Amino acid sequence: MNQFQSPPSFGFTNSVMGGMPTTLNRINPAYYHQIAEFVQANDARLASANGLVLYDTLRVDPGTMGTSGFKFFQNGINTSQGLYNAGTAYTKQEIDVHPWIQNGKLDDGYEALIWSIQIRVQLAGGSDLTVQTTGNALNLTLAPGEMADETTTGLGTPIRSGNVIRAIQESLFFRFFVNDTRFEVGPLWRFPSVYQTGNQISTAGVIAAPISDSAIGNGMGWAYSMPFMRHIPSNTRFGMEMLVQNAFSNALADGGIHFRIVALLEGIGISPLTG
Repeated sequence: MNQFQSPPSFGFTNSVMGGMPTTLNRINPAYYHQIAEFVQANDARLASANGLVLYDTLRVDPGTMGTSGFKFFQNGINTSQGLYNAGTAYTKQEIDVHPWIQNGKLDDGYEALIWSIQIRVQLAGGSDLTVQTTGNALNLTLAPGEMADETTTGLGTPIRSGNVIRAIQESLFFRFFVNDTRFEVGPLWRFPSVYQTGNQISTAGVIAAPISDSAIGNGMGWAYSMPFMRHIPSNTRFGMEMLVQNAFSNALADGGIHFRIVALLEGIGISPLTG
């Protein structure tokens, strides 16, 4: 009897028990054989296998989106990274990048099998009232602000979030690579993300006294499932390149906003046993 296929029986009268919760409920059944081979090839126990979302974050500050581009998954925890436009440096923390990332590779003993590539961009209906100006939380929210704090210029200004997300989706191009081989490529809209707040827009008032709020992102709660999973072995160079091919203005005076771009690689990971 396979313990993972047979539902538990707790003996409750007239009850019908379902199977135990599983991370496989969003996996293409065509992947099952490849997943089994991946686990067996690593002589992995269940204790060393886990559901995995590798992530890396780029903090974007207001200004014209320069065409310098960026490579995700190159800088790990405690390394220095700069704001995209101003270049002001901060030290990356766990909220910025997955702990397995080391110098553009997975650390010793770590491997990944990826079935989904996603790019998370989450916009609000206006810029924060204030943001952090020093330390490792640089450019992140300090005071979100209240409706009464909204102004017509600068921080706290309502924005056309639908216009801004469209500009981001149509201006950024991404390509995933392992070593020197490029695989999945496309504009931002090619990589929708499920890891976001639902798309909602609410506006009222007039230009002189705006009241606005929204939560809008790159996706509609669905992620593209790749026809073939990508294997990332230990100590193998990989990443996600971002190219800016339309240098649109993200200045506060032009309706811009502080935001983050997060590259996500979802799948199954193998890690060394520690106990």
